[in-house]
Amino acid sequence: MNDAARSRAEQRHHKTAEASEATVASLLARLAESAQPVLVDTVSGNRMRGRITTAGLDFCVITAPSGPVMVPTAAIAAVSEAPGPLGNRPTPDPLPFEIKTSGATLGKALAALAAERPLVQIAAGGRNWRGQLASAGADIVSVSADPSSADTATSHIAIAAIDHLAILAR
Repeated sequence: MNDAARSRAEQRHHKTAEASEATVASLLARLAESAQPVLVDTVSGNRMRGRITTAGLDFCVITAPSGPVMVPTAAIAAVSEAPGPLGNRPTPDPLPFEIKTSGATLGKALAALAAERPLVQIAAGGRNWRGQLASAGADIVSVSADPSSADTATSHIAIAAIDHLAILAR
């Protein structure tokens, strides 16, 4: 076997080894580093287009043209390269620096975000809740209804049921 053929065989072996050890979390981390535009499809059929700006242990943040969206890793069905340009709409990162760098979980990131009480929209269980993120615990978030809504109740949503959470205003 000549050197060129041996080199190609070694490259195929390394790619095969990388693929067999790949995880959604490692893919999200690589995409966050590259800032490559992506399409993220969720198991419930939602699609987000943007750049992954944060990759936590069990979630990612997609900076979409409409603003930042948090997506649990368990809700991701597929990640694809996004065709065409994305634009450069500046969007503040929704997470404090210490959460982004500590390998945070979705629960911890939501608790840090809840301290700011932002306006959010949460998709879970085939429904959407819009309101102020009032609090977040280990496995549940509370959303106070949007004042412009007819619904005035506070809803409590299981974090495990969240398809995605869009941050509308901070």
